[in-house]
Amino acid sequence: MVSLIAQTTDTAALGAGASQASDAAVAAAELSPGLMQTLAPYMGVFFIAFFASIIATPLMRMLAVRNGIVDLPDLKRKNHIEPVAYLGGVAIFLAWLAAIASSYYVVIPQQASLLPHIRNPLVSIFLGAAAITLTGFFDDVYGISPRVKIGGQFFAAAALANYNVGTELIDHLFLLVGVEPMQGVSYILGTALIAVMVIGGCNAMNLLDGLDGLASGVTVIAGVGFLLIAAHVAMETGIDPAVAFKDPIRLVVCMALIGAVLGFLPYNFNPASIFMGDAGSLLLGYLCVASILLYADTGGLSLRLVTAGLIVFAVPITDTSLAIFRRKMQGKPILSPDSQHIHHLLRRSGLSVKQSVVTIYTAAIVFAVLGYTMVALDLRWRYVLAVFFVIYGFIVVTAYKYGRQYAILHPADGDQADEIVLPEAINGEDESDAADGSPTMP
Repeated sequence: MVSLIAQTTDTAALGAGASQASDAAVAAAELSPGLMQTLAPYMGVFFIAFFASIIATPLMRMLAVRNGIVDLPDLKRKNHIEPVAYLGGVAIFLAWLAAIASSYYVVIPQQASLLPHIRNPLVSIFLGAAAITLTGFFDDVYGISPRVKIGGQFFAAAALANYNVGTELIDHLFLLVGVEPMQGVSYILGTALIAVMVIGGCNAMNLLDGLDGLASGVTVIAGVGFLLIAAHVAMETGIDPAVAFKDPIRLVVCMALIGAVLGFLPYNFNPASIFMGDAGSLLLGYLCVASILLYADTGGLSLRLVTAGLIVFAVPITDTSLAIFRRKMQGKPILSPDSQHIHHLLRRSGLSVKQSVVTIYTAAIVFAVLGYTMVALDLRWRYVLAVFFVIYGFIVVTAYKYGRQYAILHPADGDQADEIVLPEAINGEDESDAADGSPTMP
């Protein structure tokens, strides 16, 4: 590359092109330090979350095994060869909470003047996370009705709305269509939107949690996408300073999420020694949605940033929307379990558990890059959305075709989760399709 640049600079005819390349290189060199300087104060939050998760996960595994809180194999839907502990979600929550609490000493002292503004949104996010984790914990240990689980998700949504985490989005939607926002109506519609997003995000991640390390790895990738968008917002000089006080909140929540899940992932990756259970999958969905909703108060950029966040979160959205579409087309209840999720189709195509998970990781990376690129390069919505819907449509149509073909060839399996005993079970590669067995919608 250096020699090529040297040759072009020696050629007068390409002098203008070399000048542009040099300017681009300088801009890139300036961007990296800016990004690093923005993230540097928050790295302590990441490390605390990571090491707390590394320590808490085996402790929760030990506790689960001693109390019989394990997922027993049945060689039908659950192909692991020995009982696997639950409560991984509790370890993630405790690590995330430790990181959030540490931010008051690691980060917030540097933002002392912002403390009154930072405290309330963080408290509301914590209350929602605690409610979600507690709900999932009781379901993992005792089993609770779907209505109770939905009640916990409604409480988490109300906690966010109570401190206006995301309610401003409706005002921007009104302005987009040329309607003057009305305070009471905006708050009611904003609260309803938060509830839909929280319930949808929690259950989307719950449905995705079908292979070892799948939901946790996708969450890490999405979390990195959210973090890069948040860092870009923090560096963006055009944002109204009146709303910039939430920059530390976005960065702290993302850092804590990434660190806590990364500390859990080595234990959860195939072959898993612990499952996150509903406590974990619902929590991860909630924290991803909270991260997206925190972009809703960035002034004129709100709709753009929330759209970018949803693109980053597209893998769980795609799998869930495909399940709803598929079951409606087949005339089945949308909550009926089946064996046609994307991870099922990948396994059935001959891929191992690890290969299937890495394939979905790749799709998550593509969506994360697309969402971040939309913000970082200031691309027009129409072009990014065109690319997104092409990729989204290809995945949905392909999955539907394979699922329909399998339903025709195996009509008796239509209402069952995957009951094929896969040979990898003998080798410790298991499929923990626990999420689909206990739908969280009423």
